[in-house]
Amino acid sequence: MNKGYVVVASGKRFFYLSALNLIETIKTYDEDAHVTLFTEERFLDGQEWLADNVEFCDDHSRAKIDGMARTPYDLTLYIDADCEVEHSDIAKVWDELGDHDMLWTGLPEDRHYCYAEVFFEGARKPDGTQGGFELCGGVCLYKSGDPKVKQFMRDWYDLTVEQYAGRWWPTKENGQEDLENYPASFKRWDQFSLWWLTNREPKYEDLKVGIFDDDARWNWYNGYKLNHNKGPIVIRHYSNVKAKKDYEQWNA
Repeated sequence: MNKGYVVVASGKRFFYLSALNLIETIKTYDEDAHVTLFTEERFLDGQEWLADNVEFCDDHSRAKIDGMARTPYDLTLYIDADCEVEHSDIAKVWDELGDHDMLWTGLPEDRHYCYAEVFFEGARKPDGTQGGFELCGGVCLYKSGDPKVKQFMRDWYDLTVEQYAGRWWPTKENGQEDLENYPASFKRWDQFSLWWLTNREPKYEDLKVGIFDDDARWNWYNGYKLNHNKGPIVIRHYSNVKAKKDYEQWNA
């Protein structure tokens, strides 16, 4: 099976430079890695040779999902650009998929201190308990050669574009936005469109969607304060707003 990594860098040069660092670390720990970089042509500076394949994307804030949909591989590991790999288990990540169509990292309750919003009324479970986001979009292993999985990624991107543009949101029977069940503050998250497709879209109800075993080691968020992983960290995620702003100021 044709397999490889997808990294997407758009919008800011910070993400392009972070993506180059990520690609270097992937290849450090997986000598057979094949990496496709999706980025904007304006960022190219001669260092893009680090990737095995370079494709262009636009500057949409969620161009990453477009790259996920356009992967050239049958089996893909997508990693956010502001990450780095630090363990050789990355080369064995393909074995994690099992019979799943997609594997994500999770948002369990003991990590909610890191996230701005998780629960919303529209996700309440049949037993009456709170429900909300369960999947994190920073790392995803998926059967991209499966037409239905690839269409899922395309639909996720298209729905996110509509959501961000204010042209789509769940509605009540009278056609008005259902802000009681799906608050307006959630419109800023691509995790909402991901949640919608995996929980409310009938054509994807048979997709086998799961979460990595010991998932924190596959997406160790730099804001974690507790020991959420059992095995060594494989992917460290520097999703830090202050660090990004500092970089932009230094390179203005």
